[in-house]
Amino acid sequence: MILRWKKDNEYFIVRMYRDLIGDWVVSQSWGHSYNHKPPSYRKTVVSSYDEARTLVRAIRKQKKAKGFRLMDRKEVQLGFAF
Repeated sequence: MILRWKKDNEYFIVRMYRDLIGDWVVSQSWGHSYNHKPPSYRKTVVSSYDEARTLVRAIRKQKKAKGFRLMDRKEVQLGFAF
């Protein structure tokens, strides 16, 4: 799952996925669209799908409270079974 938020020139992206070892990962990256600095990044490994979803829900609530707008989702799920 990939979620993208935007507020003025700021962006925030969250990815939730299962890695090749089978762990659930929630990665977050953020920065400014017109800034030449590299984005900031955080990766959190959690023990279950439910824990990952709970973390993503908390992030959604935080971004909404800070005035970020959730962008349309245009990703394609390929459905690989690792």
